[in-house]
Amino acid sequence: MQRAYSILAAAIAGTLASTVAIAQAEQAAPNKAPADAFIEQLDTDGDGKVSLEEAVAPQKARFDETDLNGDGFVDAEEAGTAFNEQVPEEMLKAMEERGMPDPGETFVKNLDENGDGKIDRGEFEAPTVASFERMDTNDDGVATNEEATAFFEDMQQRMQEQMQKMQQQKGAVPQQ
Repeated sequence: MQRAYSILAAAIAGTLASTVAIAQAEQAAPNKAPADAFIEQLDTDGDGKVSLEEAVAPQKARFDETDLNGDGFVDAEEAGTAFNEQVPEEMLKAMEERGMPDPGETFVKNLDENGDGKIDRGEFEAPTVASFERMDTNDDGVATNEEATAFFEDMQQRMQEQMQKMQQQKGAVPQQ
């Protein structure tokens, strides 16, 4: 359920890659720090670091899984199908009851850089690439445990601040 909330928040906020990275790291090794789990999960060559290629590999696979018709693009329907397969039914019902926007359409809207109404592989991978580039603070092409720790701590801090703002806004709205 925690992973589903992370995915939902990411889709709505447009920060899918970063939030999913945290959720995947926590799911892969729930008793480890997110940076340790991140490196353990993605370090396929065993050097104790994560390269951009290693970081993007899961996104490449996820794109292929999500592109149901194999046309090289992910549209809102395909993104919605993938979302619906990952989120519990009760959460989907609650989203619908609250009139929340369609997750597939939201996902495409947030990642569609060229405005063609669909996501190509580059657009799909762009948030992961951007997150990796923020993580790799010394620009050496790999993310170390130290860099990953700082990145995840910053992400958690920003998410907490955003949640506090949302809570404050919710409290400021008059109830009818």
